[in-house]
Amino acid sequence: MEVPHAGPHPTPSTGEHRVAFRGVIHTGTLTLGPGDLALLDPAGGDVAATAGTPGDVVRVAYPPRLADAEALAVRLDRNRPERLVAVGDGSTLDVAKQAWRLGTAGPELLLAPVGGEPWRAFAPFTSLYGRDGSRVSRPDPALGDAGVLLDAAALSRRPQRVRHLHRADSIVHAVEVLLSRRTQEWGRALAAAGLSALCRDAPNDDLAGVVGAGLVTEAFAATGLGLAHAAASPLGAHAGRTHDAVNVLLAPHVVAYWGDRVDWRAVAGPLGTSPRADAVAARLTDLADLAGVPRTLCAAGFSWEQVRAAVPAAMRSSGMPWLPGPVDEATLTELLRRAWAGP
Repeated sequence: MEVPHAGPHPTPSTGEHRVAFRGVIHTGTLTLGPGDLALLDPAGGDVAATAGTPGDVVRVAYPPRLADAEALAVRLDRNRPERLVAVGDGSTLDVAKQAWRLGTAGPELLLAPVGGEPWRAFAPFTSLYGRDGSRVSRPDPALGDAGVLLDAAALSRRPQRVRHLHRADSIVHAVEVLLSRRTQEWGRALAAAGLSALCRDAPNDDLAGVVGAGLVTEAFAATGLGLAHAAASPLGAHAGRTHDAVNVLLAPHVVAYWGDRVDWRAVAGPLGTSPRADAVAARLTDLADLAGVPRTLCAAGFSWEQVRAAVPAAMRSSGMPWLPGPVDEATLTELLRRAWAGP
């Protein structure tokens, strides 16, 4: 996809793609046993009730804290289970990954995504909250070695809103990868394949959306993300909530901002729209509506002060130098003002 851009930009990367996810993907039914330490959240609770009798269970809640991971690491080293099994949403998976990274016991790590943000099962980093309330991201290639279990029956029990939200969020990730000037051919192919899988949305194929999210995660682990994610991440962090809904809310506004300066063909095909910015934005708005995401940041409960305060952090996002065109602080502030107030 050729994307016109203007102004000074960094030199594009060399074309290398280092594989981020190196673990084994299993499909089947989760079974817990006496040698397991299971980490569960509300999304994973129903799974545990039907999966057997685990030897030890830790229940977690949002927001995920680095202190939770540190306490779990101590527990791992004390009890030395054979496996650490995390069942639930992306934040629960991150607590397990970081505890596994911090501990010395070295149990097998198995991640079973069944809630929101399942893409985190495939990512070689974690994002948790520190003691001061700030979000702490920790990259480590070893985090890409975890096993992933895709339990179709467990995925089918997710609320429809959760399924639609994770699908829309991962679609936005794919769009941002395809717009990034840093993306090389391998990453572009991964993002396109993931976008196609996400757009199939067969009601009886709950694996397709998670597989699509995994493909897109592999692409953006090497590329980074774009303008919607740059603003959504600090907004979510400041509010103490996941930023998937914010990402989905902002995406149509970002597409409208780029307009037809961008060649949308690689995005429009899988989305089933014409390759125009207004058509792509309308499709992303439809996906947001399915997920129950409000149309404006104000309706989502953000004050303008919170939105404005996120701009400096957004400008420091790693994907910003690779956008289709340069964006300064004033431009981003105006874009977010429109997203906050609406048309």
